[in-house]
Amino acid sequence: MRWTSLTALLFGFTCIMPCALAQSPADYPNRPIRLVIGYAPGGTSDITSRILGAHLTQAWGQQVVIDNRPGASAQIATDLVAKASPDGYTLFNTPSGTHTANVSLYKKLPYDTIKDFAPVTLFAWVSNMIVTHPSSPINSLQDLIRMAKAAPGKLTYASVGAGSVSHLSAEILKSTTGTDIVHVPYKGGGPALLAIASNETTIMFAAVPSGTPFVVSKRIKPLAVTSPKRVASLPDVPTAAEAGVPALQVMEWYGVLAPAGTPKPIISKLHEEIVKIVRKPEVVARFTELGADPVGSTPAEFARQIEADVKMWAKVIKEAGIRSD
Repeated sequence: MRWTSLTALLFGFTCIMPCALAQSPADYPNRPIRLVIGYAPGGTSDITSRILGAHLTQAWGQQVVIDNRPGASAQIATDLVAKASPDGYTLFNTPSGTHTANVSLYKKLPYDTIKDFAPVTLFAWVSNMIVTHPSSPINSLQDLIRMAKAAPGKLTYASVGAGSVSHLSAEILKSTTGTDIVHVPYKGGGPALLAIASNETTIMFAAVPSGTPFVVSKRIKPLAVTSPKRVASLPDVPTAAEAGVPALQVMEWYGVLAPAGTPKPIISKLHEEIVKIVRKPEVVARFTELGADPVGSTPAEFARQIEADVKMWAKVIKEAGIRSD
C-alpha cells in the first residue's frame, strides 16, 4: 500500500514539475517560438509577422519561426493554434476579418473564436485600398461603379479568402451601390495581389502594407482607400468617402493571440515585449511607410475589440446577405 502511495506521489510530482517549469515566465522563452499565420507569404500578416519575429528573436535570443498555414479562410491556422499547448511557444498573428467574421459566415467552426484564445495585443490598425491593373480603363471608384452596373456579373474581385476584410469590404461595396461583381478568393494577400498585377481579376481590396510595394512599382493602380482619412504613404489616393461611397469606411486590425490557458505571466511578458517593439522608432517608421498604424493594446482591450467585432460583422453579414463560398 505504501509503495502504491509513494509511486502515485512520485508520478504526480514528475508530471507537475515539467509543466511548472515549462510555464515559468522566468524561463520563458527557452526554445524557439512558432508564430502561425493563416495566409501565404507576401501578405500583410506575413510582413508584420516577420517584423515582429525579427525583433522578438533579437530581444530574447530565441528564434521566432514564421509558420504560414493558408487555406479554409484561415481556419486551418486558427484551429492549429486553438489546439496547441498553452505554453507560449505557439502564437497566432491574425487580421480581424476572418477571426471575427468566420463565426457568422460558417455554420460550424472547429474552434471557439472567443473561448479558445488568450489575447496578447492588438498591435496595428490597417486600411485597405481598392486597386486594379494599371492598364484598366477604371481610374476612379465611380468608374468602377459605372462599369459594374453596365455589365452585371462581368467584373471580378480578388480577396485574400472568404471572410477576410478584403472579401467583406467588396460585398459592402456591392450591397451599397447595387452592383454585381464576382468573388475570386485566393489563399492570401500575396497571391491575390499577383492576380491583380497579372490582370487575372478586375479589382481587389488590398491591405495597404502589402499593396504599397505593388503601387510603388506601378504593378497595380490604386483607386481609393477605406480609411477615414488619407493614408500618409499614399497621399494622392482619395478615401472612399471622398470618392462618393462613405459606407466603405472599413479598417482592419492585426493582433497576436495565444491558446487559451496560457499562463498570465507569459501573456504579460509577450505583451510587454511586443508593445516595446511596435513603439520602437524604426518599427513605427516602417509601419507608417507601409500604411499601418502601430497600437499596442492591453490584453483586456484586445479582448473587448474582438468581442465587439464579432457582433459588428454578424450584423454586416446578415444585412448584406453575405455567404461563405
